[in-house]
Amino acid sequence: MNDVEIKRFRKLLKRNNLFVTRPRFRLFLILQKFPALTLNELIAKLPQHDQVTVYRNIDLFEKLGIITRIRLGWNTKIELSDVFQHHHHHFTCLKCLRVINLPEDKTIERRIKKLGEDQGLKITDHQLEIRGLCRKCQ
Repeated sequence: MNDVEIKRFRKLLKRNNLFVTRPRFRLFLILQKFPALTLNELIAKLPQHDQVTVYRNIDLFEKLGIITRIRLGWNTKIELSDVFQHHHHHFTCLKCLRVINLPEDKTIERRIKKLGEDQGLKITDHQLEIRGLCRKCQ
């Protein structure tokens, strides 16, 4: 558990005139502990909270920039945004749908920035999704 992230989380809610409720705090702790999870996986890890509460807090977290949704075809996984963890990219296994966080690569980051500049774009954020088969599924 990262105390700096928890303090950042509390300040973000307070800045938006919101309380750190038990369901919100528990949801944040689950997101800290586990990499990308589906909504069903999140709900299963929070059996003490009803689905509506989890859905509402996910919506709120997305609006506040606390979480990022990772699109996997028709499926979506949720993880903490770069505000709460180091920027990284993802590898998604097409067979088991496991999401693997890849370490940041400075060369790729520079190329993305240059690509935007060459096109006259101001890139504020990006997600790089690499798909294929993980070691287990090959």
